[in-house]
Amino acid sequence: MPINLNGTSKKLVEQFSAALKSEDKNDFERAFDALRAGILEDVTEQYNQAVASNDAAVLAQRGFRQLTSDETKYYQRIIDALSSSNPRQELANFSAVPDKMMPSTIFDEIIKDIQAKHPLLARLNMVNVGFITEWLRNKHTKQLAAWGNVGEAITKEITSAFEVIDVKQGKLSAFALVSIDMLKLGPVWMDGYVRTVLGEAIACGLEAGVVAGKGAKGEPVGLNRDIHEGVSYSTSTGYPEKSKTKVTEFTPATYGGLVAQLAKDEKGKDKSIDFRSGGVALVCTTTDYLTKVMPATTVQLPTTGQYVHDLFPVPTEVFTTTELTDGTAILFLPDEYDVFVGGNRGIEYSDEAKFIEDQRAFKSVMYAYGRAFDNTSAIVLDISKLDPAYLNVTVKGTVNTKTSA
Repeated sequence: MPINLNGTSKKLVEQFSAALKSEDKNDFERAFDALRAGILEDVTEQYNQAVASNDAAVLAQRGFRQLTSDETKYYQRIIDALSSSNPRQELANFSAVPDKMMPSTIFDEIIKDIQAKHPLLARLNMVNVGFITEWLRNKHTKQLAAWGNVGEAITKEITSAFEVIDVKQGKLSAFALVSIDMLKLGPVWMDGYVRTVLGEAIACGLEAGVVAGKGAKGEPVGLNRDIHEGVSYSTSTGYPEKSKTKVTEFTPATYGGLVAQLAKDEKGKDKSIDFRSGGVALVCTTTDYLTKVMPATTVQLPTTGQYVHDLFPVPTEVFTTTELTDGTAILFLPDEYDVFVGGNRGIEYSDEAKFIEDQRAFKSVMYAYGRAFDNTSAIVLDISKLDPAYLNVTVKGTVNTKTSA
């Protein structure tokens, strides 16, 4: 389970997420420095409190894991390297030696932590490709098969259903900073800190990319991007944004028409969508959810007076994000967006971060890339004028009303 951060650390995560959208590199660096420092203090305090209780169950409850022997050895080697008089030499090419590479179980835990704390990312197809940097993906939502002889047309169609995803085109680097004294807390603390600071940084970067990534300079291709076949692509600005569809109401006819735009692929073929188990999702800002989407999908039961929310004409999962602006929402099929995560190089030295007297800086590099199946996997909505209330309840029988005197 992930380590639950305190209120101050959570605020720093929000500020870091906002800084990801800033064009000012200094804003980003300041936000990340604050995030690292806040998480370091938070995790260390929680660890010391748990250790003081002398109860392994308390450590587990706070998110500190019982490490495997390989994980313990790995973190101990990292601690020894960072504690040495020449950490640069000790960490140089650290990941190049097979038995010194980060165990895949640590990386698995980081992904689990990300999914546990970030519902949107958890709902997408997050594929751990390990150290593989290319992945063969089936673009179609259903298997292609044919009775009888396999002709050239069918063979061509089956072949075109697959595409190679270059996972290494998206690189995420996260720096961490510790003092030499803190390294004495040992492998379990080190694991908790590494998983938390890297997990939060990676998750914020991934969510920003999944929602609004340009698809250039290593960013994932966001759900808000126009990726139709033949679209103009720029190596500097990536894919253009999708045109917005204005929506003023979520009536069955209107909402059904919106979902229908997702029901066929770019070649006009019907998709297999399970509407019973959240096959459709909507992402918007928290403000828009509370002032527009929630009121528009909430009804008060006449028998009990209880409010029932998120009643869409088509069952829909709702997610909130800081990566959109108010008035904009994205309706999409979460099963048609893949996030490929892997190629993790573990902890290593970097010339980008200087070692200071009693502090040690290190970084972890991983590869991650995301892209929807095709342009029909998502549509962007303009909900700035969405009617906040349309649901009507029909009550059978006589309704007595109170008249004024």
